[in-house]
Amino acid sequence: MRWRPRMTAMEPRAALILLLSIFLGLLLLARAHAETFDGRRVVIIDGDTIAIGSERVRILNVDTPETFRPRCEAELVAGLKAKERLAELLRAGPVGIDRHGEDRYRRTLARLSVGGRDVGSVLIAEGLALPWKDGRAAWEVRRRHWCG
Repeated sequence: MRWRPRMTAMEPRAALILLLSIFLGLLLLARAHAETFDGRRVVIIDGDTIAIGSERVRILNVDTPETFRPRCEAELVAGLKAKERLAELLRAGPVGIDRHGEDRYRRTLARLSVGGRDVGSVLIAEGLALPWKDGRAAWEVRRRHWCG
């Protein structure tokens, strides 16, 4: 009789989470293709970041759930919803970009507007984003908000 290691109760669950993460990651990659808004090539990176050509633009004063390295499955799901809603908003009409400098990652900080509506405010009003606040305590509040 051959010895086989016993699987604990957590291992099947961890395997399922890993498979789900891989599937959602592939879905995310498939959806991160470029679109054209107002004649400009735009890639929706996540719910609060887009790329216009080589410029990365981070929506000023909002924070959406992470899709690249989410801290939990609920955050990933919420992040994908925010990303899709951002794409819908940008498809709705001419996109205005009001630039306000750069963040520490050298992304352009900007207010985005569509049809006179502030995109960040819409995402916050719909529960897909939180107002941005700096600092570790604010980060903990956001983490608890998305992951419980």
